[in-house]
Amino acid sequence: MKGISPLIASVLLIAFTLGVATIIGTWLASVSKTGTETVGGTFGKEVNCSGVVMDIVDALCHHTTNVTVMIHNIGSMPLTNPSFYMRTTNQTTCVSNQTDTIPGGIIKKYEINCSFPSGEILNFVRASALCGETVSIYAEKSAFSDSCS
Repeated sequence: MKGISPLIASVLLIAFTLGVATIIGTWLASVSKTGTETVGGTFGKEVNCSGVVMDIVDALCHHTTNVTVMIHNIGSMPLTNPSFYMRTTNQTTCVSNQTDTIPGGIIKKYEINCSFPSGEILNFVRASALCGETVSIYAEKSAFSDSCS
């Protein structure tokens, strides 16, 4: 019985190894590129939003049917879809979601319809919004004046 020569066997073994290595290398490069682009895009948005700060201006006004909240976008990136969570001293809550944009460097006023029972005092407000469509920015305030000007 005759087999293949050791030289031909070695050449075939090397060719097979190189072929498999090429296939795996191409696949790995594709997976790495996709992962890097995904992470890089998200990281870029986070870097762009790192200087953005949202502040609840101390000009909050509370009536029995509405709350006025002034939001200051400190930064250059716009904030989108702000939402508000408010709570009174008796733990009555109100949530409001807006479909709006707060441009960078702007103070924007929101009149939020919240029906709190008479005599309850608003004591906590949390506002949140999106920067770059993925990064959540928020601000909370629990000590503010009740000036309705």
